[in-house]
Amino acid sequence: MDNETNKYETHKQQTAADSGSVTATAQNILGKGTEAYEKAEHAVGEAYDKSTQKVKETYEKAKSYSDKNPGNAILIALGIGVGIGLLLSASSSHRSRTGRIAQPVIDALSEIAHEIFR
Repeated sequence: MDNETNKYETHKQQTAADSGSVTATAQNILGKGTEAYEKAEHAVGEAYDKSTQKVKETYEKAKSYSDKNPGNAILIALGIGVGIGLLLSASSSHRSRTGRIAQPVIDALSEIAHEIFR
């Protein structure tokens, strides 16, 4: 009976050792996952901060330009409104004539806005 008890105890110890290594492996994987998550969170935070700063700078440039050139700002806003109107009308079913007009107008407005806000 001692042999059977020894075999049982040996098996029990081996099972405990195996579960310990599984736990250690799981902890290792969890640690790596946490580290990857923290790196991704940091990268997203940096990207958010940079994009927020860039939007603020662009807004300030646009606001400064519109204060100095109110006439041009009104014309740009009008052009953007026309362009959006053409886009919305182009998405409806009668696309033939509107589609031919909308894209060149949008391209022209985009080029004008790009030149002004450089």
